[in-house]
Amino acid sequence: MNPSAGKKKPIKGAVGFLEHELLEVTPTFFKFFGRLPRLAQRSIKISLPFAALAIITLLPLPLEIQIKYTLAIFVCISMLWTFGSLPLPVTALLVPVLLTFYGIFPTDLALMPFADPVVYLLMGGLIIAEAFRKHGIDRRLAYGIVSRFGGDIRKTLLSLMIVAAILSMWISNTATVALLIPVVLGIASRAGEEKGRLSILLLLGIGIGSAVGGMATITGSAPNAVVSGLLARETTWTFVDWMKVGLPTSICLLLLSWYVLIKVFPVKMEKLDLESLKKEHQSIGPLKSGEKKTLAIFFPTVVLWVAGADIGAMFGFPPSFMSATIVALSASFLLFLTKTLDWQDARSISWDIFLIIGAGLALGEGLQYSGTADWMANILVSVTGDLHIIVIMLMIIGIAVAFSNFMSNTATAAILAPILIGMSASLGVDPKFLVLVCGLSVSLSFLTPIGTPPFTLIYSTGMISRLDLAKGGARVTLPAVFIVAIIVFVMVELGLV
Repeated sequence: MNPSAGKKKPIKGAVGFLEHELLEVTPTFFKFFGRLPRLAQRSIKISLPFAALAIITLLPLPLEIQIKYTLAIFVCISMLWTFGSLPLPVTALLVPVLLTFYGIFPTDLALMPFADPVVYLLMGGLIIAEAFRKHGIDRRLAYGIVSRFGGDIRKTLLSLMIVAAILSMWISNTATVALLIPVVLGIASRAGEEKGRLSILLLLGIGIGSAVGGMATITGSAPNAVVSGLLARETTWTFVDWMKVGLPTSICLLLLSWYVLIKVFPVKMEKLDLESLKKEHQSIGPLKSGEKKTLAIFFPTVVLWVAGADIGAMFGFPPSFMSATIVALSASFLLFLTKTLDWQDARSISWDIFLIIGAGLALGEGLQYSGTADWMANILVSVTGDLHIIVIMLMIIGIAVAFSNFMSNTATAAILAPILIGMSASLGVDPKFLVLVCGLSVSLSFLTPIGTPPFTLIYSTGMISRLDLAKGGARVTLPAVFIVAIIVFVMVELGLV
């Protein structure tokens, strides 16, 4: 454990105030709630959302009946996701049940979002990621890049962040961080008295690197898939369109966070002895059969994701045949056909994420179909008034970041994105302005150990305190907010997406 974890540190400026507030302000109610028996806590967290559902349903609100019922569903599901009353996929199962019970949709329409193309695109991405994990391509990449920088601290940090970002473009952020934590702790163990500070620096580096790397592609994280699925219903939206915004944002945030972390957590020593790491890399040996087959399928898949429409048109294929979803499913089929994977391997994939994405899309569809999203959007528009669109974007980012640091970022995207689509219609602006900043900024959950599983893993090592996490996270998040807003604004305003 970092020896400085329990010590008070001087607090200066707005960032210091933010760190202090995040860590020190605990309302009396939550202190009381925390002292209740675990069974009582769970009972309250489950009963409150359903109480809210019943109250809104029965109250004589001055709303159309469909809007009132959908609002009741929205509040209930949002509370269940926020409180963590039940596992997220269990709550997801309730969404189509409530939509049909209240007559918002018939059964077939309530379940249709669970078969949305973006769900299968992410499925293909996760199957490819499993092939990477099984055959050790992720380890080969990590050891190979880190061992090339001769132990220089700054370059080692940058190399680890690049590895985390590259892997997170295609595989789970959580899996990426789980892979790199042993590498980081092994490197830090060579730092002597600087071990604690170097551990903090490198752990935050891989956590933030995996988060910003996941912004680059639709398959990079579940919130990207939720947002893309909703955008595709409003406008033409493809895998490449996301990359046009996500990749430059990812690169800018990676360089920003690297520079900030070096300044916030300086390490006195300049070089480390990485000979054992180099030997471990050499011991992996040349590419094995499974790795070759995985890469032989993966690289053409990426090419087709990026340029599939043009290639398909060249050969006269139906346009939909070269869609990102069909390409991902074809790649998955080939991995099983070539025995690169077997079905036993696929059982370790987090299949529950598809329920969460489907539920998010179904909830969004219900909010829009019933007019609830427009009703909520009109309230937001009345609050924002005649503010410039970029100011509204910054407000949306602030809300998304605040939510995603204390609840699932996938749930945050599923809750906010449908409302923002309605808000865009009310404002008469392109929905990409607001929906994209929401989809990207929910990944900026660097301030708490409960925002995302990767940061929970980092915190669980015992090498980093909440204060260090908030200090590093706040200093990266504040400038990152403006970078996300500026890049999205420029790309959409110039018609590049």
